[in-house]
Amino acid sequence: MLIGRELLGQIEASILSQSESSRFGLLLVHLRGIRQLTALLGFDAGEALVQATELRLGEVLRPIDQIWRSAPDEFLIVLPQLLSANHGLLAARKVLREFEAPLNVQGRPMMPLLTLALAFSSDSDAASPQHLIRRAMSALERALESNNRLALADDANADLWLQDDLRDALVNNELSIQFQPLVDIRSRRVTSVEALARWRSARHGVIAPSRFIALAEQAGLAPELTRWSVNAILREYAPLRRQMPQLRCAINLSPKVFSQSGIEGQISAALAIWGIPPESLTLEVTETAVMDDPELSSATLRHLRDTGVRVAIDDFGQGYSSFTYLKHFPATELKIDQSFVTPMAGDPRARQLVRSMIGIAHHLDMEAVAEGVEDATTLAYLAEMGCDIAQGYHLGRPMDVPELLQRLRAQE
Repeated sequence: MLIGRELLGQIEASILSQSESSRFGLLLVHLRGIRQLTALLGFDAGEALVQATELRLGEVLRPIDQIWRSAPDEFLIVLPQLLSANHGLLAARKVLREFEAPLNVQGRPMMPLLTLALAFSSDSDAASPQHLIRRAMSALERALESNNRLALADDANADLWLQDDLRDALVNNELSIQFQPLVDIRSRRVTSVEALARWRSARHGVIAPSRFIALAEQAGLAPELTRWSVNAILREYAPLRRQMPQLRCAINLSPKVFSQSGIEGQISAALAIWGIPPESLTLEVTETAVMDDPELSSATLRHLRDTGVRVAIDDFGQGYSSFTYLKHFPATELKIDQSFVTPMAGDPRARQLVRSMIGIAHHLDMEAVAEGVEDATTLAYLAEMGCDIAQGYHLGRPMDVPELLQRLRAQE
């Protein structure tokens, strides 16, 4: 793509006119197959499709967005005064969505095939608009090579891209569920399972839960992720409970959902849909989440406890460990963080800390659950200390429903 001096000057003027609080975007739109169309139907047909594409772009975008034809089959679009990088991404997605319907070209419907690249201005771009264009062109080349419809210009926006894909994954039910066993230390039987969301993205591969959950919270998707998780987990858990009616299921709750109105009704409705009694469900919340807004989180979980749902304090010892909130919090289980449990075999101080935490749980009429049990020695120490439940790779890794069903049947 060769950009003329006049166009470079206009881009530079747009960059310099931006306020410090706004972002500036550059969107490249490439029409695939124009040369083949021209060879098949003639130059006029190809040119008519390009002109119809430009007309629709003008209808889709804002009046302040500036559209230039930078090549026979490409447009360069300046997106000034963006509120955020996500604002620019929404504009690009809108363009793709609007071009899913055919255009009327010379009396016949034609479907333009678009590939987009999006770049955002930086401090260096203010001095060199060519730099911004090069970044966008590089992204466009990557998109064309990989047959993707949209590419962002640099890796700094990877999280933004992942957030957008996560939103689509939730809508299209592309996440999956695995269950990790929790074992009663005295009987060595699986008595409950912890449900864990998994995301294998077609574009990005396997995304760690710690990453996509954080992205969901940053993007305001925590309510959607919670809604999806509760229903998907209970759907998968239902056949497990039919196999073993006394089996309980634990679900992790994001601290962001405590400000969401109606979370209690949402969980109760899901339990009713799948025919699961409330006492079979345990909601796990981290102590850090509890302390973010103790009054709100305590009130929400107390309402759920009143219905029979159990509550576990997850990762205990990693955050505030306040005896005040333990005294008033409606918890039924205390899950000791793995950072204390895993080194127990070779660390007497870790063993003493875990023993104290087990004592705290029992004095407050809670079950003590040890996370991160990786070997038989640690399990033996926990048994000697009177810990109730253990969880970790030594006892079972996260697994799909068929594998877990097989284990439960063998146990029975």
